[in-house]
Amino acid sequence: MKELMDFIANLQLPEAGRPWLQTPPESSAEIVGDSAAVAGESLVSFVSGLSQQAREDVLNSTLLMQLAASKMYDKATQREEWFKFYTEGLARLGWTLSHQEMHLYHPSQQSFTVDGVALEMIGGATGGSAFSSVAQRTFEALRKEPHALRLFLDNSNSGNVGTFQIMPCAQSVTGEVTMLLNCMQVVRNVTAREFLFMTFGKNDLRIYRSTQTSVLNVQTYAQVRQAVIAKLGQHAQRFVAHLKI
Repeated sequence: MKELMDFIANLQLPEAGRPWLQTPPESSAEIVGDSAAVAGESLVSFVSGLSQQAREDVLNSTLLMQLAASKMYDKATQREEWFKFYTEGLARLGWTLSHQEMHLYHPSQQSFTVDGVALEMIGGATGGSAFSSVAQRTFEALRKEPHALRLFLDNSNSGNVGTFQIMPCAQSVTGEVTMLLNCMQVVRNVTAREFLFMTFGKNDLRIYRSTQTSVLNVQTYAQVRQAVIAKLGQHAQRFVAHLKI
C-alpha cells in the first residue's frame, strides 16, 4: 500500500488555474437517474443506479490519471506512451484493464461525424448496447452546453489532433462499477477546432481507438480514495462540468 500511496503522491499535475465555468457545476449529490459529466478531455456517462460515491470515484480516478498522463507526455505526438501511462495508472488505482494499445479504426461509412463513430464503437463492443442510449443522450447534452463543450474541446485538442475518452458506466446491485473505456485519437487533415459534431470523409482524418470493459475493484480504490481527492485538490472544480441528460 505504501508503494501505491507514493505513486499517487509523486504524480505531477498541470496548474489548476481558474474554473472554466461562470457558475459552479451541479453537485453530484443533486443528481438522480442517468447523468453525465465532462472531466477534462473525458465524456463520462452514468446509467441510473450508480451511487453518489461511485460517480465521484469514477470521475476522480479517471481525471487524476488523465491529467498526470498529459503532464508526462504530449498526447498528440506520444499517443502510445500517453495511453500506456494512463491505463497502467488506472490499473494501479483499482481498475481492471485487458490491453494497453490503440489501433487504427476504419469507419463503416464514407462520411461520418466523430460522435457517430464513437457511438458505433460503443454499440459494437461486448455489452455496449446497454450503454448506447445514455451515450447518445450525453453527446446531445454536450452539444447544447457551450461552456462544457469548450472545456472538452480545449482539453482534447492539440493542433489538428484530438485525444479524448468516452466512458459510460453502470453499477450492479452488488456495488460493482463497470466502465466501457473508449479512448480515441482523431488526427485531422483539415482545420476544424469543433471536430466532434462535424461531418468528415474517410480521407479527412485518421482515427485511433481502444475499447475495453473495465471493472473497479471497490476495496482497492477505497484505500486510496482520500489520497486521490487530496492530490486532485482544485483540479476537480477546474476540469469537471456536469451535464443534464
